Amino acid sequence: MLLLYCCYLHPRYKSGLSKTYKKNGKSCSISYGSGSVSGFLSQDNVEVGDVVVKDQVFIETTREAGLTFLVGKFDGILGLGFQEISVGNIVPVWYNMVDQDLVDEKVFSFWLNRDTDADSGGEIVFGGVDPEHYKGNHTYVPVTEKGYWQFDSGDVLVGNLSTAFCEGGCAAIVDSGTSLLTGPTTVITQINHAIGAEGIVSTECKQLVSEYGEMIWNLLVDGMTC
Repeated sequence: MLLLYCCYLHPRYKSGLSKTYKKNGKSCSISYGSGSVSGFLSQDNVEVGDVVVKDQVFIETTREAGLTFLVGKFDGILGLGFQEISVGNIVPVWYNMVDQDLVDEKVFSFWLNRDTDADSGGEIVFGGVDPEHYKGNHTYVPVTEKGYWQFDSGDVLVGNLSTAFCEGGCAAIVDSGTSLLTGPTTVITQINHAIGAEGIVSTECKQLVSEYGEMIWNLLVDGMTC
């Protein structure tokens, strides 16, 4: 699923400027852990890097509930889950890349930069992996249920010590863009303590207030909504 956001703080897609736009107009909505969006479907060619995905259906959002979408430093969401969980059974971008022979391999990969001061925060490669960002070989595990990228997980270790959870096996999900990371309370507490992590809600709240507090207040006062 591909979503393009509305609102005053983000660049917006304008169908009237596209010669390849095809009207759909069907209304739709999606709920996330940190808010929801609603809008209507459109169809157009979508450029991803140096490839063009033809006739991709996506959502143009007209309403966004929650500050996450309003002040987030992104202009949309590129869904990479399975079509089984796609709203309206819309064919995801990745499926179309493969079907239109736009990639060398049926693999996409992520690299996340640990250096928060670096110019590049990370990288996504469609059609393979970047050898500059890893050593050795990758280990592949089977997807146990189509939808999210779900697989079987074993025991959870913190500092090479067993948490005694999932010793008999658990289901886990790999999600590159989730707004929430969830897990058993006792295990998450141990992990947070081991790495010195703060609660995500309080951390995000502090960041939003420091960066956008005055702007958000002005928008509320002026009565501007998406």
